[in-house]
Amino acid sequence: MHLISKRLLTLALCIIAVIATHAQADGVALRMETQQAEVGEFVRVVIDIEGENGFESITEPKIDGLVLRRLPGQQSQTSISVVNNQRTRRVTSSVTYEVIATRAGSFTIAPFSIMIAGRAYGTQPMLLSVKAANDAPVLEVRVIGVPASVYVGQKCAIRLEIFLKPFKAREFNYVMNEQDAWNVVQSDLEQSELGPFKQELLRLRRESQRPSGERIIVAGEEYWKFRVEREYDPIQVGTPDFGPIRIDLHYPATLSKRRDVFGLGNSLQVESHRFVSATAATPDITVLEVPTIDQPKGYSGAVGSFSIRATVSPTSAAVGDPMTLSIEIVDREQNAELGTLQAPDLSVDPAFTGSFKIPAERAAGRVDGSRKVFTQTLRPLHDRIQEIPAISFSTFDPTSQRFETVSTDPIPIQVHASERVYLSDDSSVSNAGAPQPKSRVGGLVTNMTREEAPEFGQTFSLSSLSLGAFAVPPLAAGILFLARRRKLASARDPMRKRRTQAMHRAVERVRTATRADERQHALLDFIADRAGLPQGALTRADACRVLATAGASSALVEAFDEATSAAERATYGSAALDRDPDGARALTALSAIADAKLDWEGVSR
Repeated sequence: MHLISKRLLTLALCIIAVIATHAQADGVALRMETQQAEVGEFVRVVIDIEGENGFESITEPKIDGLVLRRLPGQQSQTSISVVNNQRTRRVTSSVTYEVIATRAGSFTIAPFSIMIAGRAYGTQPMLLSVKAANDAPVLEVRVIGVPASVYVGQKCAIRLEIFLKPFKAREFNYVMNEQDAWNVVQSDLEQSELGPFKQELLRLRRESQRPSGERIIVAGEEYWKFRVEREYDPIQVGTPDFGPIRIDLHYPATLSKRRDVFGLGNSLQVESHRFVSATAATPDITVLEVPTIDQPKGYSGAVGSFSIRATVSPTSAAVGDPMTLSIEIVDREQNAELGTLQAPDLSVDPAFTGSFKIPAERAAGRVDGSRKVFTQTLRPLHDRIQEIPAISFSTFDPTSQRFETVSTDPIPIQVHASERVYLSDDSSVSNAGAPQPKSRVGGLVTNMTREEAPEFGQTFSLSSLSLGAFAVPPLAAGILFLARRRKLASARDPMRKRRTQAMHRAVERVRTATRADERQHALLDFIADRAGLPQGALTRADACRVLATAGASSALVEAFDEATSAAERATYGSAALDRDPDGARALTALSAIADAKLDWEGVSR
């Protein structure tokens, strides 16, 4: 009986220990970054929750004068321990709230109610002291255009300006310097909404760089001002919609001295923070439409100030022979978007029609610094042509806000008659229709028709079987030679596999994309793979320039630019701007580029 009592006592103690362990595992705690704030400032509150299987729900209190907003996502960590063959599981979760005061005063943050395993838990009350906001904000964010007014097709930039008030601690004779100010700015970049500036800001932090700051005075208050710029290609009239651009940061509230571990001196450290956030107002940039009044005939959308010159080679040719015309357009102000610049359309120029055979497709362009060079093949149609006519190019000058037309000088050429005039690559006509003289040279007869062959000797013919017997061995040898050559070339060129698989990889990424930015990155990385450039290094304008350099036509560049710009508008705008949710436009652009014969290797040379 005594033994049974001892066993029951041991069992009861074990049960009590398990219950105590479970009770200790379940609990909540509340943490605040600071208990002092100004009206309109954010204060972050973190609730730590511990339970065997996490928590079921959380209910925030209603407090007059305070706005509580739960941030998306939460941090969770699971730990499992085994003691005396008893397995204990603990889940620790952290939920973050932003608390914003709408008026000054002292507030008590009442307990949050959290359900854990069907039981309600509450956080401890916390005090928050809020003072009236200073008229001068600690942080301000602006987005401006450089220049502020641009026309569709004009090259420009957008600039993010960040103003941060330097923190001062008079008791330590400390004033925030430029480096410390930038460290504060980039403290919470992941939480911030950065729009088109995100990649550049993250790159600066990753490479331990920062934009140069300047100390300025705004309304009598001192600020550190930082500027970050990126190129912008205006494609739509009005004020661009880059989506919300907001910067969050932890601004110092108090400092303390910390003694060096080696006892060599003291250093300052931030003891407490206060959370500050600022959102940029509507971007200060207006995109204007090129006027239609007095617009010259043949105007193709060029915006800027240009000069034009032309050369032809050779300058002497027979009727029907190809002549290569080069048109060089130079951006005199170096502020034009050359990637989408189109060549003059010679096929509708009356000075060329009737005198030259001109391909239906416009000339391909290649960007070289501040100029773009187009090459066009011409074939003279008769021997009365004495010059390449002057070529006109119309532009809209945003400075004078007027249309201008520049022209090349006529180029003297010599065209002589030919016995055979080639009107295209696969058709020809004879000149004058006169019978051609025939002659015998070493047993061979020239200018002979099939019907006249029996008159000059026997004809020789092979059966299909004989032709096959002769053709198979050299054909097989040629196939083996090409296969081996391809294998060796692939081994010597590590980029070959990347180029050949670029199309398959890009199509797969577009088809499986669920967001517009994924389609945009697939298009840009496809151009990088084909050109042998690093992935992630191309902007939309860069990709258009690479295409043009590879010899893509203006129409092809424009179609690709429209596909990427559609994705860019949806990425930096709203979901309503996504006009290509199934990727049809992106797939069409990829297919068109894959079918074009472009000089990708020439891009990297």
